[in-house]
Amino acid sequence: VLAIIAIPPLVILPAAAVYREKHRPKLPEYTMQDLRGKTVVATGASSGIGKAAAEKLRELGAKVVSGSRSEGNLDLADLSSVERFTKSIEECDIVLACAAEIYTTRDETSVDGFDKTFATNHVGLQAMLTGLSRSKPARVVIVGSKLELKGLVDPEIIMKEKGKKLNDRPDEEHTAVKHYGDTKLCNQLLATTLAEKWPETKVFSVSPGMVNTGLWRNFPVWFQTITYPIRRIGLRTPEDAALGVVYACASEEAGVEKSGAFFVDGKVEQPSEASRDVEKAKRLWEVVEELIRERQK
Repeated sequence: VLAIIAIPPLVILPAAAVYREKHRPKLPEYTMQDLRGKTVVATGASSGIGKAAAEKLRELGAKVVSGSRSEGNLDLADLSSVERFTKSIEECDIVLACAAEIYTTRDETSVDGFDKTFATNHVGLQAMLTGLSRSKPARVVIVGSKLELKGLVDPEIIMKEKGKKLNDRPDEEHTAVKHYGDTKLCNQLLATTLAEKWPETKVFSVSPGMVNTGLWRNFPVWFQTITYPIRRIGLRTPEDAALGVVYACASEEAGVEKSGAFFVDGKVEQPSEASRDVEKAKRLWEVVEELIRERQK
């Protein structure tokens, strides 16, 4: 019996190791900019991909201003916290948006009354970028996800439901991961409209691949426990994932790409058709802008 029980790990773990090796980032040749004298404002830089990327950007000479809940200076799910943070920023040359969460409790809301995943992953980001716009950053890099390909977003439902609901997906089809993908589609739409709104800024989004980070921490303990060996062996490390993020932030080669580009390991790929809908992107911006304005009255 013990021999039978041991068979699945003996098969799965080597397969996971092969998967990881096959999906290691292979970036094209590139030249990094000298970032001495430049300020990077980064969210999610206290752990995971954000921390690894911030360390590399510091090595290039950048001053990195990190905002996160753990550091006590930024909670993207709280618009008053976002406002205080942006007002504290004096200079910003590059914005790196790494912070994201998957909340597994259905209908959990933020202090402002929005769906909490939406508030953390998107509303707070848009509010932060609006607050930093006075600095006219040269680049904005949003860490996205290919899960946006299956995302579902309806700006009119978001407006009607006051940010508590993003679409008309049936309740029985809801999962935390699908919902996360919805917010990542919101991020891609944000990149689309920012590329139009901020012509002097290069706006990029980046898929870091499947990464073993703290994004899994809100899943049940049993799930985290049984998936840990596979995640540890099969998924990218934050350090590997950060390579493509730093490429978008600081490489000369990324700088010549069109604003709105979606990078995967240093190569431009096409994001979802839904994310390239200029009118939907514009409308989502307007809806979120109105939701933010209502809470800040």
